[in-house]
Amino acid sequence: MSYELTLVRHAQAGYGQGDHSRPLTPAGIRQARELGALLGKKGVEVALILHSTAARATQTAQQIGRAYPDAQLLAEDELYHCSPERLLRLVGEYGPAGGKAILVVGHEPIISMTAQLLTPADADAPYGVVTATAIAFKVPSFTALSGGSGKLTGVFHAPLRA
Repeated sequence: MSYELTLVRHAQAGYGQGDHSRPLTPAGIRQARELGALLGKKGVEVALILHSTAARATQTAQQIGRAYPDAQLLAEDELYHCSPERLLRLVGEYGPAGGKAILVVGHEPIISMTAQLLTPADADAPYGVVTATAIAFKVPSFTALSGGSGKLTGVFHAPLRA
C-alpha cells in the first residue's frame, strides 16, 4: 500500500506586520485557491491538511481546502519553525488522522529541504520553491518516513496573477 504526501509552500503573503501574522495578499488568496483546484484536477488526494499556524499558511490551507471539502484542516504550531526531520515526524504523528493522503502547508526553506530529504539523490526534487508550489510524493507509510523513502510524483505551481 502506498500513501500520498504533498508538501506546499504557502501562497504570496503581504508585508508590514509581524512575520507570524502576515496574511496572504488578494493575489495570494487566488493563487492558493487555484493551486487547490489544480491539485484536484491532477488527481492529488488529500484527507488531512496539516498547516503552520502562521496566518499566510492558515489562509493557504483554507483556500486549498475549498477543493477538498471532506479534508480535515489541522493547525500545528511546530510547522512554523522546524527541521525537515521534525516535519516528517509530525506527519508520522498525524498519520492516522490523514488516512492515505496528507498535505502539509509550510514555509521555505523547510518545504524544499524536506522534499530533498524524502527523495533519492537522483530524483531531482526542487529546491528553493516559489510561493504556491506543491511537491507530491508516494511514500510507503507515514510512520516510517526517512531519507530517500519517497517517490516524487509531481511538482505543481499556481500562477501569480495580480
